Amino acid sequence: MASNKDLGGKAMVRTVAGGGNGTHSPRAEQDHSGGRPMLCRRRHLLSFAMLAAPWPAQASRARVGEVSAVTGGAVALFSGEPPRPLASAAPVLLEDLLATEASARLACRLEGGLELRLGGGASLRVDAAVLHGPRAGVALRGFGDGGPLLLDRAPAPAAPPIVLMLPWARIGVRGTRFFAGVLDRTGAIFVARGRVTVEAVGGRVALAEGEGVDIPLQPRGPPDLQVRRWGQARIARALALVE
Repeated sequence: MASNKDLGGKAMVRTVAGGGNGTHSPRAEQDHSGGRPMLCRRRHLLSFAMLAAPWPAQASRARVGEVSAVTGGAVALFSGEPPRPLASAAPVLLEDLLATEASARLACRLEGGLELRLGGGASLRVDAAVLHGPRAGVALRGFGDGGPLLLDRAPAPAAPPIVLMLPWARIGVRGTRFFAGVLDRTGAIFVARGRVTVEAVGGRVALAEGEGVDIPLQPRGPPDLQVRRWGQARIARALALVE
């Protein structure tokens, strides 16, 4: 199984069974400086090519899923290989860094029944995918500002655990559907199905279905993690980032 080292995530989210990392972002810098979005995003995508661990050849990496739909520009990056433009039915390989342009949408189905959706400006690497045995598990790692993304897998007793690591959250999943990304200039997690617990900026809260929490990207003062039921308008805005 591939290396699964933490990149300094500032929060932890764990799924409760039953029922149902402050990384610099060129795109965020553009939002404040008024820089040119497309040029900035292209440099952003190229910079992520250097984050993937070196492997001898594409043929030596396991296939862990495939693209189910894509609109706009999306590529798979891996050190030592040219970027692979992604299209429907394209393979997703272990240690691929999936990256989308600012207005793109990418949907993938990974091994084990995991549905993954990435919104614009997302960068996510498949660090590990072991479906059987004592070390079974799926590890995903987000870069940039972490998302936006939607993960969905139906509850199943024997399903291997999933760990999603973002610059501002660490999320443990077995069977749930949730959104994670930056919304209204803050980190946001919303649970559409299942239950999770969230540890962030020194605080801890539990989320049930229909609830969400905002996590400050640059926390100041004591923790203030408030659990709220999301209204339909905010849910729709979050889903619009990935659909």
